[in-house]
Amino acid sequence: MNAIAVRTKHLTEQSCYLTEQSLVNELSSVVKAKNGPVHCREVAHEFDYASGRTDVLGLGGQDEVHAFETKLSKWRDALDQARRNTCFAHYCYVALPVKAANTALKFEREFVRHGVGLIVLGMQQAKLAIKPRRNDPLLPWLTKAALAHFGDE
Repeated sequence: MNAIAVRTKHLTEQSCYLTEQSLVNELSSVVKAKNGPVHCREVAHEFDYASGRTDVLGLGGQDEVHAFETKLSKWRDALDQARRNTCFAHYCYVALPVKAANTALKFEREFVRHGVGLIVLGMQQAKLAIKPRRNDPLLPWLTKAALAHFGDE
């Protein structure tokens, strides 16, 4: 690949997500797609609770709650937020663009230790790089509130 092609590919990857909202929009589409790395039959946005606000919620086939945190670059912040989501969600994920995900993958043990998955988004593709562990939520009342959030949108 020549230098111009490499630069163009780099620019395309970087300009894919100019804002976190564009990343959230892409993730929402990926999660609703039947051939995506994680499939949820419904998607909701910005679930507020005492410990934070989850970017995207997904409702799985067996009514399990999937919580997704997106960041353009601050993967550690996203991992901390996703870890907190384990109090109500059955599955928790961080979703990052390729460049940030490559850095985060160097710390795969942190994701595995907390049971958090990693989804890599970029160039109209999505990959589940780290599979999450199923959680038994510690706050079932909050899980019920998350489930009710699907009817709010």
